[in-house]
Amino acid sequence: MGIKKKPLSRSITIGCSLFIVLLCVVLGIMNYLGYKEALYNRYEAYITNILNYTESFIDNDDLKNCVDTGEESEKFYELRDAMDREMEKFDIHYLYAVKPLNTDPTKNVMSVISAENYKDRNSGDDDLLWLGWISDDEFDVRTVEKFFEIMNSEGITFFEEKTEWGIDYTGATALRTSSGEPYAVLAVDVDINEINKVIISHVIKNSVVILVIGVLFMVGFLVWAQTNVTEPITKLENSVVKFASNSHGQRDINALNFVDPDIHTHNEVETLSNAVRSMTEDMKDYVKGIATAEEIAADMQIQANYMNELANKDILTGIRNKNAYEQEIAGLNELVESGKARFGIAMIDLNFLKTINDNYGHEKGDNAIKRLSAIVCDVFSHSPVFRIGGDEFAIILMGNDYENIEMLMDLFKEKMIMIENDDDLNEWDKISAAIGYAIYDKNIDENVNSVFRRADENMYKNKKMMKAVRE
Repeated sequence: MGIKKKPLSRSITIGCSLFIVLLCVVLGIMNYLGYKEALYNRYEAYITNILNYTESFIDNDDLKNCVDTGEESEKFYELRDAMDREMEKFDIHYLYAVKPLNTDPTKNVMSVISAENYKDRNSGDDDLLWLGWISDDEFDVRTVEKFFEIMNSEGITFFEEKTEWGIDYTGATALRTSSGEPYAVLAVDVDINEINKVIISHVIKNSVVILVIGVLFMVGFLVWAQTNVTEPITKLENSVVKFASNSHGQRDINALNFVDPDIHTHNEVETLSNAVRSMTEDMKDYVKGIATAEEIAADMQIQANYMNELANKDILTGIRNKNAYEQEIAGLNELVESGKARFGIAMIDLNFLKTINDNYGHEKGDNAIKRLSAIVCDVFSHSPVFRIGGDEFAIILMGNDYENIEMLMDLFKEKMIMIENDDDLNEWDKISAAIGYAIYDKNIDENVNSVFRRADENMYKNKKMMKAVRE
């Protein structure tokens, strides 16, 4: 017996391990994406509420006039105070309105209004943004392009924005006058520097839990499998292998003893063990009763089969020979006479066999015949194939081959072309063959030989065409 390459216990262990790893990866990814989506949805809802709340204080026509004139109105100050209160009330990084000017790297955005916390607003700091302030390089080109897109779109747009202070998640919407003219962008920035840390921490914790549960499940399953499956099967295998080894070439029937593996798993493995034990006992009893008579009969049958096979088998290729073909033809002629015949004949002739024999030797010629025989049997797998001459083959088309003859003809020719054009093959291996077929037609065919002749003619037409192409 050969050495075991893949023990069942190892396969189960590897399979369980791969399953646990795959489970952790899949659940980890799903957990990461789901948790991230949930957090971002929460941020978007939070930002949406702030923007809607802020817009409720805005008189767009008045604020548009402030932008055009550069003069701050009474309503402007009221809006700024309301936005400052929102900065104090909500946990946001920045609340502001800007007007995008261009997409140059600098001086691309004008400040309209911005919120500040109480301390900064009353510190007297001159660096606070004011109406008409033009940014230097505080906004990158990508962000300004996004502002222009928002000016021409409806609703709220969310995007991540990298700044010198970190990463913000921004929600922005266009401010429009009563006539619908967009004039600025109202935006809220929320600091999300810590969000990925929170997500990763959450995913790691959940993955550890999944991994622990998976490992516990795997250990339990492996213990169960070893007790109920792998160990009993190993015992049964050893008994069967030992029995088979002792039985090989054994002439002493009393020496055919099966060692009971003593399996008590109360499952299919125990049933199989009992069946094998019973089978070996029955085998011994059966062999004892008929050994002598069976041996004589077997020898006679083997001899008869061998002689019959020799009479009908081509020695070189192993397929049926001309004698078998003539027997098949006799049966087909009976069907023709009864009006129940439904068959076809395909003829194949190996090209350049004499050239191969003359140039490379008869051994290479025999190899070419065997190679062609294998291809013919492969293509016409549902029909009997016969070698009726040195380089001639006949196929009685039946079943699926009969129904799909055109497709099989094309397939055979494609194989011939592929072999002929395969530069990796030796010249004597680049075999070529002509093929033709004919289908039995009760209106024109009196017998099988009539179909054979038409198939042979079609084969020779194909051979001439192949020769013309080569020339």
